[in-house]
Amino acid sequence: MSFLELALLGQVLFWLIVLGIFLASGQASLFHPLTFYLGFHGVVFVLRPILVHYLGFDTLWKYMRLAPADEDLIRTLAVSSVALAAFSIPCLWVGWGKTVFTTAETDPFSITQRRGLIVTTLLLAPVIAFSIRSYLGGGMQGENVGGVFILQGANGYTLEAQNMAGPLICAWLAVTRFRRVALVPLAVYIAYRAYTGWNRWTIVLLFLALCAVYAWQNRIKWVPRWAFLLAIPLLLLFQTLGKNRDYFRLMMAGETVELPAQSMTRAEELRMKYDTQEFANFDYLCYIVKVVPDRTGSFTYGTQYLQLFTEPIPRKLWPGKPIGAPIGFFNLNNYGNFVGLTPSLPGDGWMSGGWAGVVVTLAIVGCLLGLAHRWFWRHVQNNMAALFYLVGIAMLPQWYRDGGISISKFLFWNLSPLLLWMGLTWLLGSRRVPVWSELLPRGSQIRLIDPGSGPQARPPSPTLG
Repeated sequence: MSFLELALLGQVLFWLIVLGIFLASGQASLFHPLTFYLGFHGVVFVLRPILVHYLGFDTLWKYMRLAPADEDLIRTLAVSSVALAAFSIPCLWVGWGKTVFTTAETDPFSITQRRGLIVTTLLLAPVIAFSIRSYLGGGMQGENVGGVFILQGANGYTLEAQNMAGPLICAWLAVTRFRRVALVPLAVYIAYRAYTGWNRWTIVLLFLALCAVYAWQNRIKWVPRWAFLLAIPLLLLFQTLGKNRDYFRLMMAGETVELPAQSMTRAEELRMKYDTQEFANFDYLCYIVKVVPDRTGSFTYGTQYLQLFTEPIPRKLWPGKPIGAPIGFFNLNNYGNFVGLTPSLPGDGWMSGGWAGVVVTLAIVGCLLGLAHRWFWRHVQNNMAALFYLVGIAMLPQWYRDGGISISKFLFWNLSPLLLWMGLTWLLGSRRVPVWSELLPRGSQIRLIDPGSGPQARPPSPTLG
């Protein structure tokens, strides 16, 4: 065996060891952030490099104009394994808690909560409709500047507001406990996404959220059985849109949809089917590890996260807004072609500071998600709090895949409808606020004082407690 083949075998064994420890810990469930990371790592950093090596995948190498040596591939495998360890240890340790459902079923959503969801839907439906109209009307126009797509038509808020439809559909399915009538908006939403061809990941992330909500409501810790059956057509839809974004649009218009030539060998068919951008983060990480810092001359030192403060400002209000991060040490496109590709969390950590950057970035993310996991189990009986967590955790694959600040956009559009729902529920209800409580010894005397009473007011008579 070559050194690369030994490294590939070690990659598999290390992933299996971490998976075994996770399963033996008693913390493993569909609701744990580490579950999603192990799935992500297994696909893009374990399976993908095996296919790249043994099936000769080179589509992305040609696209990026990169010719990696075996040493580059081995180093990339090592970086991804360090990232797995740096994420898993703090996430499992900080997120440790009692992962047991205290009741046989979830509390039903109250009348006030249902009314709040109705009002939320009525308020957001026009916004979502306007966003869809702007998108279909050609609002998605712009240009590529240094590998960053700059909108020139509608602003990002207008185009992205339609993403609030997903969490609203998820909320209605949770409130109705997945009754068939509530599946109609879901089918319409998927049909719309398939027709437009873009934002395929919104379908996948909504599917993950629905699986998590269903499992939580039915008090099961893993993926429900029906999800495995639906995953097959979902994967086919995802791949179809990946090959041709206009597939369903052309089909609805009665136009001929171009299909790949049939005179291909088995190896060529496998390459065309699986050597795509969707799960090629190993290839992207290899590019980053090879050029940073040897060719760039520096790291980013985490400055890419400063974009969190500039990104929310519309470019129409700030014409001179920096493209990408406000402080740029280098542009990956100056050393090849990285347009449309994502660095992933390990790649983002490597750009920040090499090996130290990978450990620090993944450890911080692991700690934050571990705290969120522990919070979930402490509030697992609170239906709105649990739904808030479950919708948020379904966005994690996008964060693992993209790295950087993109997760903030996904969380904003997916959690803001739920936050609005919570606020309206509080306004429509008894509007309770937290107060201090005090345990008094038996026989104590207390005096009740009216907050609105003045100095001249007659004090109430003492009351024994």
